[in-house]
Amino acid sequence: MIYAIIGLGVAGVTAAKIIRQLDPKGEIHIFSDEPTLYYPRPKLFEVIREEIKARDLYFYDSMWYEERDIKLHLGVKIRKIDPKEHLLYLDMGGSVAYDKLLIANGASSFVPPIDGVYTEGVFTLRNLNDAFKIRRHSFLIGNGKPTAVIGGGVLGLEAAYSFLKNKLKPVVVEGAPYLLPRQLDEEGSKILKGILMSWGIGVLENAKVERIEGNTNVEKVVLADGTVVPAEMVLLSTGIRPNTSLLELSKLPFNRGAIVDSYMQVSEDIFAAGDIAEFNGTIYGIIPPAIEQATIAATNMVKDRSLEYKGSVPSNTLKVVGLDLTSVGLVNPKEDGYEVIRASDESSHKYRKIVLKDNKVVGIIILGIKEANIANKLVNKKVDVTQYKDKLGDINFSLKDIIA
Repeated sequence: MIYAIIGLGVAGVTAAKIIRQLDPKGEIHIFSDEPTLYYPRPKLFEVIREEIKARDLYFYDSMWYEERDIKLHLGVKIRKIDPKEHLLYLDMGGSVAYDKLLIANGASSFVPPIDGVYTEGVFTLRNLNDAFKIRRHSFLIGNGKPTAVIGGGVLGLEAAYSFLKNKLKPVVVEGAPYLLPRQLDEEGSKILKGILMSWGIGVLENAKVERIEGNTNVEKVVLADGTVVPAEMVLLSTGIRPNTSLLELSKLPFNRGAIVDSYMQVSEDIFAAGDIAEFNGTIYGIIPPAIEQATIAATNMVKDRSLEYKGSVPSNTLKVVGLDLTSVGLVNPKEDGYEVIRASDESSHKYRKIVLKDNKVVGIIILGIKEANIANKLVNKKVDVTQYKDKLGDINFSLKDIIA
């Protein structure tokens, strides 16, 4: 059996690992248009800050792949898939046969239609090459120079933090009413904003970018209300778009991403996982669902229709500007019938929000507290916390006491 995987991100690597566990003798080939081994994208910020060398970025060294007889084809782009003939056509010419195929070619940075978006000094960050360009430009413009980050999501805030560490003066421009609108609520975001501003990171919310201006290099960002944000470097952190051109050329079903069923299957012998996969109209775009999807897809590639995907509980556990942040489940319910219990201590940068439905935990936000594992357990198991409700409003109460 020949297994082919397009993409060497977290979904591709996870799938290869699962396939090898289930089929010790099958051929596994991974094709990546990047010339490097797999690395976690959040570590790109450490490259920008010069806290890590590129060679230390890789999650597994080349020996890891060799020991598992996983054949890597780096810097090799797949131009087209022929589902009927089970062939992959390479961009450089020639073709490769497969029996089972996983499409895990991820997504690219979304570049919004803003005037001046292609001015010199305007960047996106998606791969190692982008990180090198940004780092080079950071030192080229020199210490103390103004920079702007368009987008106040996780990656945008990490970028601003990196610019601050590089002795630049960053301003975050967010179109939503508050930072991290997908992971936080307004109250938690207020605490985070206070922390950022105390460090010297500017924050503009409810801000729509009108245009970017500059001659030989970017000079400023102009907002719709006329506000001018000086910037000698701009990072666009405005979301992602799945890489669907391969699907289109191959006449495979896609909408925003590759349309998959509950077995992560796109068509006969073809599966998809990660940022490229669209399940029930949803593209998650975060690591935990990518791992879950890849595990299910890989298992079904070896053992036909043995696992079903039910969708993922949205879960983010990460470091944002050096602070622990966990956001899991339904954290901002729009309907009635939910109870919200908050606890905070702005002096210690701590915030917690627990969302209940019939006294059962359905969502949790935690900022500045290391309770990620227990938070995920409480939400995934929908634990009844009736007997603890009077304690949940105390920021010093540990959620670990609920499941002792």
